[in-house]
Order: sequence, then structure tokens, then C-alpha cells
Amino acid sequence: MTMPRLVRVLLTIVATLSPLTPAFGQDTEDGQVWAQLLALGSLSENWRTHIELQPRIFDNASELGLTIARGAIGRRIAPGATAFLGYAWVPRSLGPTTRHEQRLWQQLSLVFPARGAWTTTGRIRLEQRSLEPWTDRSHRLRLLARAQRALGGRWTVAMYNEAMVTLDHTRLGPARGYDRNRLYGGMMRRLSPAFTAELGYLWENSTLPGPPQRNDHIVLGVMNIAFPTAR
Repeated sequence: MTMPRLVRVLLTIVATLSPLTPAFGQDTEDGQVWAQLLALGSLSENWRTHIELQPRIFDNASELGLTIARGAIGRRIAPGATAFLGYAWVPRSLGPTTRHEQRLWQQLSLVFPARGAWTTTGRIRLEQRSLEPWTDRSHRLRLLARAQRALGGRWTVAMYNEAMVTLDHTRLGPARGYDRNRLYGGMMRRLSPAFTAELGYLWENSTLPGPPQRNDHIVLGVMNIAFPTAR
């Protein structure tokens, strides 16, 4: 399947699964489009960089809801294990005003031994989040497991699941406990030694301030850039 055809299929899935409703704030389902530019670099044998920009279009893919800008420095601490320390700025633009979320984050990235044609990776991330009118920082744990398999040529199939849990209660902010879960499946194509494009479908189940939960259907497109090791 070509990439343009895959885009049309995913947009059809989102349109089918997500009902069109006029008031975003009252919805428990939404169709969204997320784009991600991810640049991972090697400064030396053991030091790494992480630069990321991720706009997300909400309200049935009609309005920019938020943008995530992340940066981090990482160090390889063992074969297959790299520790990162980073910062994220998240302007939330959906609604009448823009609110600016600040995040500090720490991450352990893991690469596991290959099993046949399958490769698996894992990620453990801790976030300290600040946003008005929260009275304090909110601490969140994120656990991600990803598997991918080369199909021959330049194509790879990929899937992952990410669970997020809030570790404490913040007054006027997130409550302690389950925050959200993301389940993803998609296709990846290598464009060159440094560039890889990925496109897929993401289902996100998340909590709302009241009893309902959200179920969002998302087209996710990713452009990965891998910088060579500095000499």
C-alpha cells in the first residue's frame, strides 16, 4: 500500500469512528490529526540529543489544540539503555485563550535483543507538569512498549501501547490514578539513511474531570531524523 493511499484509509477510519458534534468541550469522542517531527542525534559514543515538535489538531481535525516542543540530552548508561533529562513547553491553544504548560521530564529508553524479524523497545518516562490554575506540580509516569517488523524493502510495520498514571493529586489539576492509554498501529518507510516517515492510527482513552472518559481517534504522522555520530 502506498503512503497516500494509507493516508486516505486512516482519514476514513477517523471520520467513521468519530461523530461530528458542535461543542468540543462536551464531547467524549473526537477525531484528531497529530504530526510529529523527531530528531535524534549522537554527540559522541555515549551522549545523545532529543529534539521534538508535535502539533495536534483537535475538534474533528479543525483546530490546533496544542503543540509540544521537547528537548533533551541523554547518556548511554549500558548497552541498550539510555537515560534522558529534558524540558517541554506545551502551549494549549484550544479555546478563547492560550495556556502554557511546562514540563520537566526524565526518561529511560531501552532497546531489547531482536527476536527473528521483530525488534522491541521500551520507554519509562517521569514528568513534572505545571499549568495554571493548578496549585502545584503534577507528577505523571508513562510506560511505553513498542514492537516493529521489517516487511522487506523499505517498509516496516509498527505497533505500541503507552499507559500513563498520575502519581499524586494536584488541587485544581489532575487527580491521582489512571490518566490515559494509547494504542497505535502503523506503517513506516525509510526514505534515506537519515529520514524515516511513519503513518498510523492511534486510539487514546483518557479521563475527564467528571465520570466520563474520552475515546479519541487519531491519525498520527511522524518524520524521524537520525543525525550521525559527531566526530
